[in-house]
Amino acid sequence: MISVDNIIFLTLLALFLNTIINLRRITPDPPSPSKVDWPSVSILVPVRNEEKNIRQLIASLLEQDYPDFEIIVMDDGSTDKTWSILKEVAANQPRLRLVQGQELPANWTGKNWACYQLSRLAQGEMFLFTDADTLHRPTALKQAVASALHHESGLLSALPELEAKTWSEKLYMPIIPLAFVSLIPFFKLNRRKGRSFPAALGPFLLLPRRVYKACGGHEAIKENIVDDIALARQVAKQKEKITLIDGSHLFRIRFYTCFAELWAGFSKNSYEAIKGTPLKLIAIILACYFLFIHPYLALADGLSQAHLAALPLLQVILISLTRIILAERFGTGLLWVLFHPLSVSLVLLILVNSFRLSLFSKKIVWKERWYPLP
Repeated sequence: MISVDNIIFLTLLALFLNTIINLRRITPDPPSPSKVDWPSVSILVPVRNEEKNIRQLIASLLEQDYPDFEIIVMDDGSTDKTWSILKEVAANQPRLRLVQGQELPANWTGKNWACYQLSRLAQGEMFLFTDADTLHRPTALKQAVASALHHESGLLSALPELEAKTWSEKLYMPIIPLAFVSLIPFFKLNRRKGRSFPAALGPFLLLPRRVYKACGGHEAIKENIVDDIALARQVAKQKEKITLIDGSHLFRIRFYTCFAELWAGFSKNSYEAIKGTPLKLIAIILACYFLFIHPYLALADGLSQAHLAALPLLQVILISLTRIILAERFGTGLLWVLFHPLSVSLVLLILVNSFRLSLFSKKIVWKERWYPLP
């Protein structure tokens, strides 16, 4: 009979191999040197109180090495200097269009309402929705469109380079590529038929206009806090292909700047992102404990007896190798691989808090707005 420790080892080995295979699958396709009929693209950016980031973002978008694109930025009721900065950077920039959003209707989240308005203004054959806390390299749009055309994608998203400066960011952020690259079987993600995993990240969502219209766009998900995965689910319902690429050489992002922001930001949507139920939450907690925390405890307990430490050591080595590969690829820092059990514990605490909010709170506050919880 196979022991629990052997099952843990075999599962970690499978996750390690899945990571290697997936990293090969998500490498973006280089733009073809031959003549390409590049579709026009509308880069759509909803912003609210982004005075710290907006100048760099706009500069990076204007520098895109792409033949036919427009940038539309919607200020969604900012109360800081965002709008005045936008007007300053828009001077003599014909590609850049600024608009102020209309008042938020009932039963809409702010970002979905802003994205919906942006889509109504867009002229491009493809839409790229991106966030104000991103910074794009000049080839980002061309490489993303090339990959979307190559894969015939209904929705293309990208895993960014992750910028982290505080201890909480450095603990939490490495789990994002681990969750997407190690835990998802991409052979099911990147196919047109059969079950599709709706894996997408809101900072980079590229899709054809026709797909956006067919799936109902942001109007179909107007009440969803987790807009990216909700939109991916709508696309999947249309039997369109969802493609996830490695965007670490395309753009980078700093999601949050301190523990309080990170705790509140991920607590608002983690439970909904996994389509949470209490049983699913318990299953995830148990799986994460046995796969990512128990090996370290077993190794510490078995250090005095070599024969007891051998298998836990192999388990920890597999976890560490997986984390090191992902850290090198997505810029999350090698040192923080040593704190992997703490990273997983933080993620689980935030997930439990997200469950608590969903169960007991009627509303959450985000970007100075209150939203009802499902």
